[in-house]
Amino acid sequence: MLRLIENSASETTPFAHIEKSVIALIESPDDTGAVDAVDAALSYAVRLRATDVYFEPWDDCTALRYRIDGILHDVGKLPKAQHARIVARVKILARMITYQRDTPQDGRIESEATPCARAIRVSAFPTVNGERIVLRIMDGGGALLDLDALGFDTPLARRLRTLLERPQGSILLTGPSSSGKTTTIYALLHEILAHRNPAPHIVTIEDPVERRIPRVSQTEIAPQHGLSFESALRSLLRQDPEVIMVGEVRDPETARTAIQAGLTGHLVVSTIHSGTAAGVFARLLDMGVEPYLAASSVTGVLAQRLVRVNCPQCTEPYMPDTALISAYGFNDFGGAFRRGIGCDACNGIGYDGRTAIGELLTVTEDFSERVLARVRTSELQEAARASGMTTLAHAGAELVRNGVTTLEELKRVLPVVGA
Repeated sequence: MLRLIENSASETTPFAHIEKSVIALIESPDDTGAVDAVDAALSYAVRLRATDVYFEPWDDCTALRYRIDGILHDVGKLPKAQHARIVARVKILARMITYQRDTPQDGRIESEATPCARAIRVSAFPTVNGERIVLRIMDGGGALLDLDALGFDTPLARRLRTLLERPQGSILLTGPSSSGKTTTIYALLHEILAHRNPAPHIVTIEDPVERRIPRVSQTEIAPQHGLSFESALRSLLRQDPEVIMVGEVRDPETARTAIQAGLTGHLVVSTIHSGTAAGVFARLLDMGVEPYLAASSVTGVLAQRLVRVNCPQCTEPYMPDTALISAYGFNDFGGAFRRGIGCDACNGIGYDGRTAIGELLTVTEDFSERVLARVRTSELQEAARASGMTTLAHAGAELVRNGVTTLEELKRVLPVVGA
């Protein structure tokens, strides 16, 4: 049975009670010590809204770390002698080969297998100190987020809805890993399901399927069996879907097929890695997509980031470094900068949750002409701004002015030269 040791007033770090609890469980004389320790670590992670749990073998210990709101936190140091038991327990849950320790493995833990009731994606990777285990905690599978709940400003959300009303075209999302692109795509699919009647034929190709969506046909790619994004997309087009979600455009073949589908009567929603919305077009052309296809098929590009939000329980005025104020153009700011100082509600972090910021590039006739002319990305960016696109930097600055986040967090997410 899972036993959690509650926090005490004598503990000195926000996560000390978790370290104490997991160590007590793993060193228990009971045969279920490793089972209870892993279950406790996962249950605490869900309670703290962590997205990833790390069991890292270091020279002197096994480090337990949580990724919370995109930042990795050291939670505790577990006895190194117990590392093999932890790894074995995770591998059994994930149906991985327990005796295979010298090659990477991937697995999945189903939601009913642990008390945290979440599906978990597992990765094991060999290091000189032992196997490093990373567990990605998937979403709980509840109701899909509404587009308005993501944090985008109202004009951007309104323009996104306009793009979703079109029967065909390609909507691309871009941003670094863990910037919320998949969550936004699920919100877009929810928007389509909620406002189109009758419900359209929606299919997804994902790696992996992070949450199940009612009334949507979802497919998980399996490259080891020949089911890649590109091959799945080609086969899927024969079934005449109306809306296609492709988890990621990774290669030239997928790019060309997806963009072509957006031009031939399908609404395609996908992600692609690029620094800015305008930079997506340079990436597509580098992948071999013809300029006329990119200009004609892509209707909009959303670049986004996730910014940590000040804890509302402990926020107070403060003064950032003057160099930071100058670098981000806040010299004339007459308001008060605010930050969370850390409290029990936010586990001493000062931030509690994240919100999305974005820049939405809507492709106009003038912009299409520039894509056809293969102009530089900087010129495309200026054209997008001239047509009314609000940049990521401007959206982030608004959050700072309104006391939602800090300049230091803006620097972390959107660094500028000299900041």
